[in-house]
This record gives sequence, C-alpha cells and structure tokens, in this order.
Amino acid sequence: MLQSLASSSCVRLMQNHKSTCYFASLLLGYVLYLVFGAIIFSSVELPYEDLQRQELRAVKQRFLQENECLSEERLESFLKTALDASSYGVSILNNASVNWNWDFTSSLFFASTVLSTTGE
Repeated sequence: MLQSLASSSCVRLMQNHKSTCYFASLLLGYVLYLVFGAIIFSSVELPYEDLQRQELRAVKQRFLQENECLSEERLESFLKTALDASSYGVSILNNASVNWNWDFTSSLFFASTVLSTTGE
C-alpha cells in the first residue's frame, strides 16, 4: 500500500509538472549529446593533431639544422608574422590565389548577411 501511495504521488507530480519534466529530459538529452559528441570528435581528431604537431616540430628542427645562420627566434618571428597574415586570408606563398577576401562582392554579401541577421 505504501508503494501504491508513493507511485501515485509520483504520477500526480509528473502530471502537474509535465512540461517541466519534458524540458528537463530535453535538456539532459542535449547535454548528453554534446558530451558524447565531444568525446567522439576528440578521440577521432586528437591523434591526428598530435601527429601533425610532431611532424611540424621535426620539420622545423631539420630546417634550423640545415640553415644554421638563422636563429630560432628569427624563424619564430617570421612564422608568427606569416600566420597572423594567414588568419586574415593573406598568404605568403607565391602560388597562392590572387582572390581578395574583402573585394566588393564579398563585402556586399557580408553587409547583407549582417543586415538580415541582426535586429529583432
């Protein structure tokens, strides 16, 4: 009988707060989806990223050994400048495309996107 009362009070509580229960289960499902997604992406991508880092360090050390007249600090400074420019879409490579990131067409598209997505 006590179990019957407990189960009926739980049922009444669920009936009274149905939308809250739905929201809580939706929120829990969303959080679980994010956590499992992060675990999967991390397990797939992290080994490749680690391999890339090791290869890049090896190439850098080999380059410095072959070019003893260049200090590591000067190479770091050059690479930092090149990577900063690359983050803005400007490449140091000779065979890079001559497309501009902020030509009139791209700027027009950006302005229209900003205009259409901001506001109420």
